[in-house]
Amino acid sequence: MKRVLTCLLVVVYMLSWTLAQRLPSSLKVEDVVCSLQDAEGFWWYGGKGTGLCRFDSYETVPFLSDRQHPDLLRSNDVLCMTEQRDSAEIWFGTKEGAYILSKKDYTITPLLLLRGGENELADKRITCMLSAADGSVWLTYRNQLLHFSSGAELIERFETTWEGKNRSVLRLCFDADSTLWAGLWNGGVIRWQMADGRWQMEKREWSEYPEEQHHKMTAEKTHKMLDSIMNKFAPANDTTVLSWAERPDGSIFVGTYHALYCYDGRELMPLVTGLDKVRSMAYSEKTRSLYLLSKARGICRWNGKKLTVLLDSIQFRKLHLQGDTALLLSEGVDDVRLLNLHTLKLSADTTTADVRPIVTSYIFDGEKHLMRYGQPSILHLQASVSLVEISLSTLDFDHASLVQFAYRLNGDDAWTELTEGEHMVKFARLPSGESRLQVRATDAYGRWGVPVTVLTLMRPAHWYEQWWLWTILVVGLIVFIRLKWQMSSIRPMNSRKTKEEEPSRQPLPSLLGEGLGERLLPVADQEFLDKAVAAVAANITNTEYSVDALAGDLCMSRANLHRRMRAVAGQTPTDFIRNQRLERAAHLLRTTSHSVNEIADLVGFSYASYFTKCFKEKYGVMPKDYRNL
Repeated sequence: MKRVLTCLLVVVYMLSWTLAQRLPSSLKVEDVVCSLQDAEGFWWYGGKGTGLCRFDSYETVPFLSDRQHPDLLRSNDVLCMTEQRDSAEIWFGTKEGAYILSKKDYTITPLLLLRGGENELADKRITCMLSAADGSVWLTYRNQLLHFSSGAELIERFETTWEGKNRSVLRLCFDADSTLWAGLWNGGVIRWQMADGRWQMEKREWSEYPEEQHHKMTAEKTHKMLDSIMNKFAPANDTTVLSWAERPDGSIFVGTYHALYCYDGRELMPLVTGLDKVRSMAYSEKTRSLYLLSKARGICRWNGKKLTVLLDSIQFRKLHLQGDTALLLSEGVDDVRLLNLHTLKLSADTTTADVRPIVTSYIFDGEKHLMRYGQPSILHLQASVSLVEISLSTLDFDHASLVQFAYRLNGDDAWTELTEGEHMVKFARLPSGESRLQVRATDAYGRWGVPVTVLTLMRPAHWYEQWWLWTILVVGLIVFIRLKWQMSSIRPMNSRKTKEEEPSRQPLPSLLGEGLGERLLPVADQEFLDKAVAAVAANITNTEYSVDALAGDLCMSRANLHRRMRAVAGQTPTDFIRNQRLERAAHLLRTTSHSVNEIADLVGFSYASYFTKCFKEKYGVMPKDYRNL
């Protein structure tokens, strides 16, 4: 009995730890009870008070009862889950009932089992769930084992008893012969096997229960284990693990600041010393060799007896084994090189990564929507939508912070690249009609993927952007001008003034000085402009600084500011503020080394993409190209 409980705790701990590395730091490891990775690649998990959660390597989307959805679930404690792939559904059990989430529209409905007009499962503690190959689902509560069809209809029911006592099911699994096994609390195993079209039950011993698949330890968990080993066996000045690699026999190579070790489960054996930072390593089972990067010696190979230096280049920081013929080397994620292990020649990596980004969710003016299963890659926007935010992911949970995205709109020649770890594409004021967004991504080594994801954004035109409205306005204006001309050509019969008697109209004096070629403003107007420039400069980093704020600083009403600015500067207050920000940005591009995103923040633009668009409209070039002029 103790052995059974120990094995169960180990399995639950490893599952929880593996998922916890991919969850926000605010979530406690002990809160996670169950998890799975669905057919699309998303991680789903649930536990104590978490509800059902979906994780896309960047963001967690919870489905639980809260203030906005008080009646979504009877209990937020999720105990088990399984995926029904044929209908794209997540079945999950809680402390008070079972539920089905449809990935086609992300709605949650309770699983109904009517008995006496009431749902039998409404207040039951659902302990296990398991999907079968035929699409049916098995679930348990207390000593009841229920078999549901893919359409959520009850097929059959079994009671689990052992030695005359009701026993609850601890876990369920299928073996290679599609035989269902149920491990019971307090010992005992029951096997169900299909024979003559019916499930037949047999009682077996616990020792016959099939072994569960081993869960791979994550790098973080392994590092923690290796650090404890190093602290126990290694010298005090060499206890930090920098890299590691597993062998098929279960032993582990460990690289530290000063040496290479091998741990076989019992003792830690030093292999090579004086390496100075073993940054990265990979083991080839075919050649039975360990390849490693050392800051002092470069790229080396350890064949079990001897360390051979293959290349004394020390600038690389990470290596990855490409089959058994080449090493993929990188100085970070930008410069990637290939080392041919046969010729030991170093060349540029011309291969591309098979990485395709996906759209996980999108936000229209602050309202978030999840990308549904099977949804076509066309997003329909309302005409009033001004801000669009699109969330991307490659579902690479281990290297999310190293993945970089790039996009272009409507076939632009240049790709706009996001910084590493940034996964949100933002657009302000998309044009009406159809906009075609192309997105691509890199792998952990900075290689751009060949697959490109295409998303079509459809935004209808505003009422004032309709062609028929402008047609009516143009026709009306032509008719008005025609009537005005006809009226002016008619002279009154009793007019006493002739054309010669009319006083001649003198042209207004020009504002241009003689030979100066620029406007000469009165002192009052010049003082007004100087105050306006100083007010905008004092609030250049404030993204919320508006026309109303400028009017307040100049002690004027908004209407008076608009009339005065149009008369003096020949532009609206909005254009005046934006031009001041852009002129400041141009100055920073010429005199500093800040990135475009940083300069956009320094001059008060909320979004780098909108800053780039405005800058190009004013100066005719992109910000990054302006710096090189």
